[in-house]
Amino acid sequence: MRRLPGHLMIVASLMALGAGTPAFSQFQDLSAGAAPVPADVIYTHAHIATPEGWREAMAVAGGTILATGSEADLAGHRTSTTQIVDLAGKTVLPGMIDMHVHPEEAGHRAASCAFPQGSSGETVVAAVKACAGREAPGAWILGGQWDGSSLGKIAAHRRVLDAVAPNNPVALIDISLHSFWANSAALKAAGITRDTPNPPGGIIERDKNGEPTGVLRETAAQLLGSRIPTPSEEKRVAALGMATRMMLAEGITAYEEALMFEPSARAYAALADKGELFQHVRTCMADRDQRLIALRHLYARQGLDISCVKMILDGVPTDAHTAAMLEPYADADKVRDPAQIKGELMVDPATIAAKLTRYDAAGLTVKIHATGDAAVRAALDGIAAARAANGPYGPHHEISHANFVNPADIARAAALNVTFEFSPYVWFPSPPVRDVIRTVGPERMERFNPIRDALGAGVHIVLGSDWPVVPSMSPWVAIETLVTRQAPGGSPDEISPGQKLTVDQAVAMLTINAAQQLGISDRLGSLEPGKQADFIVLDRDIFTVPATTIHQTRVLRTVIAGKQVYSAK
Repeated sequence: MRRLPGHLMIVASLMALGAGTPAFSQFQDLSAGAAPVPADVIYTHAHIATPEGWREAMAVAGGTILATGSEADLAGHRTSTTQIVDLAGKTVLPGMIDMHVHPEEAGHRAASCAFPQGSSGETVVAAVKACAGREAPGAWILGGQWDGSSLGKIAAHRRVLDAVAPNNPVALIDISLHSFWANSAALKAAGITRDTPNPPGGIIERDKNGEPTGVLRETAAQLLGSRIPTPSEEKRVAALGMATRMMLAEGITAYEEALMFEPSARAYAALADKGELFQHVRTCMADRDQRLIALRHLYARQGLDISCVKMILDGVPTDAHTAAMLEPYADADKVRDPAQIKGELMVDPATIAAKLTRYDAAGLTVKIHATGDAAVRAALDGIAAARAANGPYGPHHEISHANFVNPADIARAAALNVTFEFSPYVWFPSPPVRDVIRTVGPERMERFNPIRDALGAGVHIVLGSDWPVVPSMSPWVAIETLVTRQAPGGSPDEISPGQKLTVDQAVAMLTINAAQQLGISDRLGSLEPGKQADFIVLDRDIFTVPATTIHQTRVLRTVIAGKQVYSAK
């Protein structure tokens, strides 16, 4: 008999302990003697993960799970109109929940001047040259994603792009989505010259003569971003729809939109009104978009929860040096701008505390981008202020990424009922991680993404891919690399091997933990009677196959509320 995943065993034990209590017995008695509800569908010959153990059949009616068990156990739910679906022994899990994605951006990216992450400078230049050849003079060329460590001998400079696209503004986003590489035409469109000062929380990189190189970091990138032509609502809806369908193919049945402005809110509402937003979605409104926060209920729909605000406290711990660290970067002696020695907070501590207190009082969950340990500490200080002002039982605010956390702050996060949202694609060897190693040094990398430490301290943990900052939102890559801390398929080197988890723990973070954080664990996150029939059918049992093959997992079908919304066929 195959073993039950650890997190499901815990749930089963708790249910067994409660089975003899008067309250539990009362609910059991309510159904005693009642005729079984007829099933619309019964799935048979399956390997179904439930809180009670592995089951071979599941009955569904009206989008709700009626029962799980053996085929004989479910015979009473079968009628002459019940559809029987034979799953041929395949593994069935609850739908996966990704707690950090940017779907509209992913959809637009597919139609942009794209090149693979880790591309050399020569590859980037060739891609831009080809795109310029297809565009009319004056048309913007947008694309990405580049990273400084992979460019090689070709440095990120405006003149490089000027040479292949002299008649078009060019803006290339980097792998973190926090920096632009622009040409002279784009800088001119944004009004950026040698006399333009660094905006608060941003860096305009300059050469030895003080001229802008074309690389814009953090809020400096926003100076350019605000001048880029915005897509129409029709294009936004199309991009969003394409991205959500891509997520269905990976088994993602719910997610959290990590950063939304009002135009995207309109696109979400339009997609939902068309009946084409299949996943349950919670959206995090940009803290800068106060109009959207005030009008949020205008765009909310069934299954579209607009109750989260996104705050960004720092940048990224790459060659940008914009993550706020408690100690200087390992290569701080090589930077020109003093702001890059330890990185800097993009929001002052008093403002962080005031905003968190206000949002907390309004019942809004705050998703806080904090990658450096100084930013994580500032986030915790702000949450502590909100708890002191409003009481300890407010929303469980999320610290997103938490790449570096001081050990003392992990226990503090647990005490404050804070959720850590870790990002899978940055805990195994890859081009951006090599960049991080070089900038922070090997000692701090020993506790890079301290997920096991946080779990041991009792911190609530969820996972978010950050797609399309990363190439894919695959939860199977996330699960495998959480277990191995190696590149998918295995690799000689590991990243922070002391932070490895088990498959059981990873699956819990992608299912029931995430459902709890979204406030929907009464409906989603596990497969049991009374819950919505959101589940996925896989081509393998990820609990028994070699860990280095989990990334190859294929989703054969995705079902939401009893309706099949994706089939590999």
